[in-house]
Amino acid sequence: MPYNEITRVQVPALMHLAKLGYDFIPTNSKENKPNLDTATNILIDSFTKSFERLNPTKNAKDVLAEMKKRLNYDDLGKSFYEYLLKSEHQIIDFDNPSNNLYEMMAELPYKSLRTDITLFINGLPLVNIEVKQPYAKKGIKEERDRHIQRYENPENKIFYNLAQIWLFSDNLPYDENNPDQGVFYSASYSPIFQRFVEADRLDITPPPENDQNDQNDQNDQNDQNDQNHQNHRSLEEIQKSVLNEFNLKNTDCPKSPKDTPTNSLLTSFCSQKRLCFILKYGISFLKEKSEFKKHIWRYAQMFASLNVLKELQKHYETNPKDPLKGIIWHTQGSGKTALTYHLTKLIRDFFSPLNKKTKFYFIVDRLDLLEQAKNEFSKRGLCVHEAENKEDLSQKLKNSSVFEGPQGNDEIIVVNIQKFKAPNEEKAPNEVLSNSTPKEIISKTELQEATKDNHDLQRVFIIDEAHRSYDPKGCFYANLIECDKTAVKIALTGTPLLEDNAQDKATKNTFGNYLHTYSYAESIKDRHTLKLQLEIIEKSYKEKLQAIYRLLQESITIEDIEVKKETIFNHERYIKEMLYYIIRDLLFFRRVNNDENLKAMVICFSSAQAKLANSLFNEVQERVLQENPNLKILNKLQSSLILHDEQEVKEKIYSFKHEDTDIVFVFNMLLTGFDLPNLKRLYIHRELKDHNLLQALARVNRSYNNMSFGYLIDFVGIKENYDKTTDDYLKELNQFNQSDFNIKDNLKDMFADRKTLEKDIKNAYDDLFNYPIDDVEDMTSAIVSISKMNELLKVSHAINTLKERYNLIRTSSDEKILSLKEKIDIEKISKISSMLSKKAKQLHALKNINESKNPNDLIVLEDLIALLDFKIEFKESKELRFKEKEEISAKYKQAKEMLEKIPDKQDKEVQKISKELSKLLQEPLTNHNFDGISHSYSAIISQLKQHKEQTTNLLNKYNNDRAYVITHKRLHNRLMEENISKGIFTLLNALKKALDERISKRQEILNEETTLKTAIKVELRDAFKENPSLKDLQKEEKFIAQTLFNELTQNHHQGNLNA
Repeated sequence: MPYNEITRVQVPALMHLAKLGYDFIPTNSKENKPNLDTATNILIDSFTKSFERLNPTKNAKDVLAEMKKRLNYDDLGKSFYEYLLKSEHQIIDFDNPSNNLYEMMAELPYKSLRTDITLFINGLPLVNIEVKQPYAKKGIKEERDRHIQRYENPENKIFYNLAQIWLFSDNLPYDENNPDQGVFYSASYSPIFQRFVEADRLDITPPPENDQNDQNDQNDQNDQNDQNHQNHRSLEEIQKSVLNEFNLKNTDCPKSPKDTPTNSLLTSFCSQKRLCFILKYGISFLKEKSEFKKHIWRYAQMFASLNVLKELQKHYETNPKDPLKGIIWHTQGSGKTALTYHLTKLIRDFFSPLNKKTKFYFIVDRLDLLEQAKNEFSKRGLCVHEAENKEDLSQKLKNSSVFEGPQGNDEIIVVNIQKFKAPNEEKAPNEVLSNSTPKEIISKTELQEATKDNHDLQRVFIIDEAHRSYDPKGCFYANLIECDKTAVKIALTGTPLLEDNAQDKATKNTFGNYLHTYSYAESIKDRHTLKLQLEIIEKSYKEKLQAIYRLLQESITIEDIEVKKETIFNHERYIKEMLYYIIRDLLFFRRVNNDENLKAMVICFSSAQAKLANSLFNEVQERVLQENPNLKILNKLQSSLILHDEQEVKEKIYSFKHEDTDIVFVFNMLLTGFDLPNLKRLYIHRELKDHNLLQALARVNRSYNNMSFGYLIDFVGIKENYDKTTDDYLKELNQFNQSDFNIKDNLKDMFADRKTLEKDIKNAYDDLFNYPIDDVEDMTSAIVSISKMNELLKVSHAINTLKERYNLIRTSSDEKILSLKEKIDIEKISKISSMLSKKAKQLHALKNINESKNPNDLIVLEDLIALLDFKIEFKESKELRFKEKEEISAKYKQAKEMLEKIPDKQDKEVQKISKELSKLLQEPLTNHNFDGISHSYSAIISQLKQHKEQTTNLLNKYNNDRAYVITHKRLHNRLMEENISKGIFTLLNALKKALDERISKRQEILNEETTLKTAIKVELRDAFKENPSLKDLQKEEKFIAQTLFNELTQNHHQGNLNA
C-alpha cells in the first residue's frame, strides 16, 4: 500500500466530499476531457448547463464574458463577487442549494499552480483545498507562505479573484501552542489562517440515496440531497473514479473515520447548504485608503448569524407579533462591529420575501465609538448616516425610505445617544450619583410619533456595548428602543451586566436571552486576543510611593478617610513619583520590544489626578531622560488628556490611534469598546469592579505583531476583584452553554499564571546556559556560529521569553530569577533579539540556495540580499583588520544595491553571477585569503556593472519598455548565436510599434488575455511577412508570443509599462 499524502489525506478527502454530494471530474481523462476555460479554469459545459437551467431565457456566453471582464480588475475580485451575488441573472441559487451543480477536481493546473482539490459550484472554481500529511516537515507554515507568494504574484490575479475560500489541513487536531498544526480556512487574498470549531457538533453529512426512511420533518436535508437532476452517478461510481485518477485500488487508502480533522472541516464548510450560506454572507471587502482587503468571517460570527436566523424564523414565521430581541455576548476584540455588517445582509434578505424593507440603526453612547463604528462600516461599503440632532433623528425615524443616499448602497444609521441626553460630568469615586432620571432632550412620545404608520418597514436596532447606559427607568436609550414595538432589537456586549450586581439594569432583563456566546478563553485559543500579564510595580518604587503617601497623610488634616485618600492621590508630589515610574517603564518597554509604536493608557484615580498628571508629564519626562541617558535614543513620549465625550476630544482620540500621541490619561473614557491593537500597557490607578474591570482589562488584549501578551501594571491590587468578577461571569456562561468542558479553568486563563511565567523564565535561562548573554560582543560571535535552524529557534524562543517577561524578572522575589536581573538589561536583549532575527533570515536564505530541488532552479535574489545584509551587519570575522573590514563591507553594500535594482531576476546572466556570488558569500574570510576573495567580489561587481550597461543599452533601444528587453534577452539566450541580436531587435521593434499603436487606441486590451494573445500572434505574423530575412526566427514564434504576453501583462499589473 502506498503511504503518502495522496493516500493518507487527499484521496480520503475526495471520498468524503463525494459523500457530501460532489461529483468527481478526472483531470487526466482522455475520453471525457473537461471543457475548461484556459483563462479562468471555469468548467464551461457545467456553467452553461447550470446557468440555462436557472435562467431559461438568458444567454450564458454573455454572462461568462462579463464575469471574465470583471475577473481582470485589480480589486481582489470584489466586482466579480458582487456580480455573483447581485447580478440580475441567477448564477448560483444561494437560497435553494439543491438547485446547483457541485463538482470537484484534483491537481487542476493553473499556470504554475496545481491545487490539491478544487470545488466547483455551477462550473465556477470557488473553493481550493490544500492538504498535508500529518507531521509533515514543512506542513501548514509552508502552505501559508506559498499562499501569500501566490496571491502576490500578478500572473495569478484571475485565479485568486475567482476563488473565494481556501481550506488547509494536515489532518491533525488544532494545537493552541503550535499555530502551524491543524485545519484552517482563509479568504483568497488573506494571510490570516483561522481555525474552525463546529458549534453544533452535528453530523450534517447527507444520507445515502436509498435511505427513504421517514424524512418528512427534514425538508432541508431532502432539498440538499436531491441531486437527481444533476449527478446521475452513484456514490460508488464517483469514489471509483477518484481511485482511478490516482491509479489506486480500494485497499490502497486506509478507511478514515468521518470525524477526522479534515473530514470535519469539509463537512462544516463544504456541505452544500453551509457553503452557500458562507459564500453569500461571510465575505467582505474592506477599503483602507486606496487598497482593498478581503476578509472571511470568524466562525463565532457565522454561528451567531445562524442563531439570529433561527430566532428570526421562530419569531416571524410562526408569530409575527412577537418581535425578536436578544443578546450576542462575544468577548472584547472578537469583531462585533464586523458581525453587525454581516447581520445587516442576513436580516435584510430574511425580511425581503415578507415584503418588508429593513432599516438599520446602530446605537452607541460615546463619540469615539460612533467614529469607530462609522469608519468600520464605511470600510466595508455600507453608506453610513448619522443622526445630528433631535429633528434629524425624528426625520430619520419618520422616513420610510430605506435609501437616504443617491447610490442605493446598503445603509445604516449610527445614533450617538449622548446627543439626546443632558450632559453628565464625570464623577470622582467619592461623589454620589443622583438617583433622579436624567433629563431627556427628546421624549418617548416624540419618538413613537415619528415611527408610526410605517407598516412595510422593519426597523432593526443593534445596540453596541449594551452593558452600559441602559436604565429601564426612563432614559433616552430606553425610549429609543421602545419607540417601535415591532423593531428587532439585538444587543452586543463583551461583558453583560449580571443580575447580582446590576439590580434591575441586568442586560438579560432588558434585552432578552443570549443568542450566542463566545468567551475570552475561546478567543485566546483562536489567537484573536492575547493573554494578559499582570505586573506589580517594582519594590523600590512601591516603597517610594508608600513613603510619600505616609508623609502626605501626616500633613493633611482632613477627617474623612476617603476625601483624605483622594487629596493624597491628587497631590503633585505623589503624581510626580507615579509619573516617573510610568514614563521610565514605557520607554524601557518600547526599547526591549524594538517598537516605538507601542502605546499606553493610564486609568487615573480621579479626573483631577488625570489633569495634573498630563500637565506635569513633560517636566517629569525630562527628569527621567536626564537620570536614564540610555533612553535618550528613543523619541520623546507625547501625552494627552481624554476626559469627556465631546467633539473636542475627537482629534485627541484620532491622534492616539493614528498619529503621535503615545500615552493617554483617562478616568472613565475609552475603558470600553476602544480598539487599538498597539495599545499594550495599561497602568491601573483606581479600583474597578464587575463588567467595568473586564472591559478595561481588554483594552490591551488585541493581537499585534506576534506579541504574546497585553500588560497590566497594577498600582491598586485588582486581583481580588478580578477573581470575584470572573466567578460571576462563569456561572452566567455555563447557564447558557451547558457545555461538558470546563469553561471555568479556561476563563481563568485570561491572566497568564505567574508561577508558569516564572517557570518559563527559568527554562529559558537553562536553554541559554551555554551562551554569554551578559556580553553582546561574545553573544554576537556565538550567534554567527549557529548553523542549525532548530538551535537558532531554541535560542530565539528563550530570548523572546526573557524579553516578554522582562518586568517580571525585575519584580520577582525568586532568587534564581533575580540573579538574571544583574546579567541582562534591555539594551542587551534588544540587540541580541535583532541579531537573531538577521541570523534567521541568513539561515533561511542559505537553505533556499543550497537545497534547491534541481540544479536548474532559479536563485531568488532576495535570498542573496539577505546574506549580504547579514555580512554587512556582522562585519565578518574578528581576525580582519579595520581597513579590510571596511573594504569588504563596502563591496557587500555595492553588490547588494546593484542586485536590488535588477529588473529581470530570472535573467540567465544574472542567475550565473548570483550562483558565483552565493558560493563566495559562504566562504570563510580570514587575513590569509582576504586578497583573493576581495578580488573575486570586485570581479562580480564588474560583471554586474557590465550587465547593467547592456540592459540600459537595450532599454534605450526599446524606449524603456522592459517587456521587450526581457523577451529579447530570453530569445537571444535560447538561440545562443552571436549575430542574432540585430535580427531579434528588428523583429521585436516592428512588433512593438504595431502593438503600441493598438494599445494606445484601447488600453483595456492589456486586461483581456485572449484579445492580447491574438493581437500578438497577428502582429508577429505580419512582422515576419515584412521581414522575410528573419525566417530563421520563425520557428520560435510560439516562444516569442508567450514570453512577450507574460511580460506585457506582468509589467502592466505592476505599473511598470514604459517605466
